[in-house]
Amino acid sequence: MRRENTTQVAAIANKFIQHARYKLTPREMKLILYMASLIRPEDSDFETYLVPVTEIESVLKADEDKKHGSFYERLDDLLDSVTSKKITFPTDFVLEGVRLRGHINWVAGAVPKSNEEGILCVEFGFSPQMKPFMLGLKERFTRFELMEVARMKSSFSIRLFQMCKAYYYENIRHGRNTMTVGVKELKARLGIQNKYPDFRNFRRKVLDVAKDEINEKTRLTVELEYLRKSRRITDIAFIINEKDVDVHIEEDAIKTKQIAAPKAKTKPVSKGEWVERIDALTEAQRRAFNRLSEYGVNLAVALDEVMPIIKGSELIGYEDFFVTYLLAFFEKKTNRKSPKEKVKAFVGWIRNKRFEEPGLYASLMEQVIARKKQLTSEERDNRKRAKTMTAKDFRQLLADEKQIGKHPLGEPTYSVKNKLTVSRRKTKAPEEPELFVAEEKPAGFDLNAFRQKHPKKYQQILKERLEALNDLKDASNFDELLQSSVEAYCEQWERS
Repeated sequence: MRRENTTQVAAIANKFIQHARYKLTPREMKLILYMASLIRPEDSDFETYLVPVTEIESVLKADEDKKHGSFYERLDDLLDSVTSKKITFPTDFVLEGVRLRGHINWVAGAVPKSNEEGILCVEFGFSPQMKPFMLGLKERFTRFELMEVARMKSSFSIRLFQMCKAYYYENIRHGRNTMTVGVKELKARLGIQNKYPDFRNFRRKVLDVAKDEINEKTRLTVELEYLRKSRRITDIAFIINEKDVDVHIEEDAIKTKQIAAPKAKTKPVSKGEWVERIDALTEAQRRAFNRLSEYGVNLAVALDEVMPIIKGSELIGYEDFFVTYLLAFFEKKTNRKSPKEKVKAFVGWIRNKRFEEPGLYASLMEQVIARKKQLTSEERDNRKRAKTMTAKDFRQLLADEKQIGKHPLGEPTYSVKNKLTVSRRKTKAPEEPELFVAEEKPAGFDLNAFRQKHPKKYQQILKERLEALNDLKDASNFDELLQSSVEAYCEQWERS
């Protein structure tokens, strides 16, 4: 099956990252990650993937200093090696004092074939035993951007980066950012159990190289501490942090060409179709779309790539809040200067699912919930009505109720048709306009008092919010997010 790869992000289960034992070359690792990026979140089974040879050639070009033989000779070697490499992992089975290991292959096969256009491809299929680690991932998994991995030259750098990133995003919510691994166990994970008996060589050829590459080429920073028993180093502590600014991960900044994403064959969308799609937006969606447009994001990206990530009952009817905080966060983190470069980097974050990382997504949602709690009852009622109709219908409803005069809900300063040809560009996230007239705020809400007064209702809301936020339970601020959500819904119920 020929599948379009637009995101170039691979998702892998944390238990595999932290416990699997294998050794791959940098080329093999990048090819495996590229294949993993073809898997969609909704896939329930592995498929076979046709990868054009030209894309595989991009992987081979990553090792410019190790070119031996023609491209097709090196391709044949790569296919032979990637199909023969195995993964081992510890199991719970112990017989006569020996703990048995599991053994699986990465891929089920790699066969040269031509696609429908006659282009030479290689048909790949993952081994069925890899399903638990790549399919149906809902929690405790980590996403890896291929462009970030492509910058690294050492397979040890890639492997340790995977381990550090998986550990950091799973544990930072508990205040833990130090991963401690025994030297023997670490060598086993890297597939070099019997190499580098002299620790000084292990440190120089593996650890120092990996640390330098991770710190230079990824958005993580890693420092190492060596732990001793007596005079012998037995464990290594990886102190992991995230950089405050976004890393330049662009093709023109990488000397080695990254795997090119296939160009999707899409039917051109007419001007009338764009107008229809925009007219179908709700008021909050329309405001979110307008803010993206003002920032410089084009129509297709705003509608087809940004808006779809805004999901969940907490955000329906509040899409404009989410986009405002999303743009504000990006502005705080980016080090790009010009509006054009900022938009380019922002789109890169969207396509690499940077905003969908559980911790960040939960943080943005928490800001939305906090903002919702500041709304008056009239504001909440109007938003509740607005999410069931188009922006045009909602504005007409307000006009009929003669509310337009006291609520700033007029049309944007530019029409939809004008937006089709001109995008107003700004360098900062636009400030959030007030949707509704301010009124005197009611007395503060006491959640503890509510819980004592309405224990059954509290438990019902708590259960509903736990289910609604289930996908974010690995986020670092999940407890605060859950409490804010429960408090907001309890307050809304009491005041209704």
